Amino acid sequence: MNNNNRLFTLFLLLLAFPLALQAQVVTLTGNDFPQLLGKQNGLYSFFAMKEGRLAPVPHQWVEWSEQGYPFFEEDGSTDRIGDPRRIDAEDRLLLRFEDGGPSLSGQTTESVVAQLAVTHGDQTRLFYLVKNAYLQNTDRYIQFDPSTMTIKSTDFALTMADNNLFKWNNFYFRGFEGENGQRQSILDTLKLRLSAGVFGENNRVTLNNNNLDPKVKQIINGPLAAMVYASTSVKVARVPVLKIHNYFLIMPQQVEIHSRFTLPGIADTVLERPALDISLDGNGLYDSKLVTSWTGNHVAITDGTLSESEKTMLTMPLAGDNWIWFGTGRGFDLLAQLAFVKGFNTPVRLLYQDDANLVNEPERFPGQLPNVGFSLTDIPFGQEFYFVTRLFYSKDSNGLPPGKYAQQTITATSASLQMQ
Repeated sequence: MNNNNRLFTLFLLLLAFPLALQAQVVTLTGNDFPQLLGKQNGLYSFFAMKEGRLAPVPHQWVEWSEQGYPFFEEDGSTDRIGDPRRIDAEDRLLLRFEDGGPSLSGQTTESVVAQLAVTHGDQTRLFYLVKNAYLQNTDRYIQFDPSTMTIKSTDFALTMADNNLFKWNNFYFRGFEGENGQRQSILDTLKLRLSAGVFGENNRVTLNNNNLDPKVKQIINGPLAAMVYASTSVKVARVPVLKIHNYFLIMPQQVEIHSRFTLPGIADTVLERPALDISLDGNGLYDSKLVTSWTGNHVAITDGTLSESEKTMLTMPLAGDNWIWFGTGRGFDLLAQLAFVKGFNTPVRLLYQDDANLVNEPERFPGQLPNVGFSLTDIPFGQEFYFVTRLFYSKDSNGLPPGKYAQQTITATSASLQMQ
């Protein structure tokens, strides 16, 4: 069975279960199981108790670079840590948290060498490491097809236009209720906007998705994450002003976009007050609600006009750990986080547009209903920036209030390994 057929079959099987039970992919590091450092990763499989028997579950190892980013061989700006066939302290291990189960019981023919207890939020689930396992899990939950620029998972599908990773197009989520029961793209488009004064603040130039052409350098399709490395070069007045490295980790219900860039010192002779906007424009998502971690009790409601409360939210600077929760009330919720890893002392604010008539290119459908994201201003020169955008998709935030759901979802995962 090929990967597309296997993914489709798995999708049909999952329809029988509530969406809230589907797994968030959690990330562990090699430091979580020091007993295995230096061991060959190909020798070990992960199992869990399922319906009274020990069954294999999917997992995926992700290499990290010495510089602290996801490692891709085609990224000449980074260096690999250690041997790709062996477990290093900085390696990442991906598991679906819901695949974990109770304690091992009964007889098994597999060679269990360790128990891995994984805690996420207020729950702990158990996995078992099996050496040279006879049974292997072959399920794939995500696939990126570069020929059609389409991402398909068990829960969502996303297409990109013009062979461009930054031109997000139709986005469908399983269970979302479109208008009049029709299939509807939740997304209008992804909006990226880089602006700066050129040879003076009064001559301000803005580049958007249409001016950015990321080059896909490498794709790694795994069972739990499709990984993509792309780089983008930007010139203004024939002067190289920016090179962006993006590392995409696309999972069944979540996406991580690692971005790093440096505005070189020479750009200071050309540009003034550079700024960056990153946002998602919804497709007619009326009556949706938005809450953030830093704007108090204010709630934004999409109705085509900007309320006084929403205007107040726009004036409040982001502080500390942050998240944006957006709920449609129609079977799709989004939780977004912007994690600043390196170099960010620049002001950041909420970007929120709720306007049925406003034109804000690029776009496919009229209005900003709503356009939601982050706005970064006064980016300094000669300093490397590294941030991670995390997007979590769900049907209804597992029935939890936004704050509780955000805390449960974003909380770091911990683990302990006990050798048998």
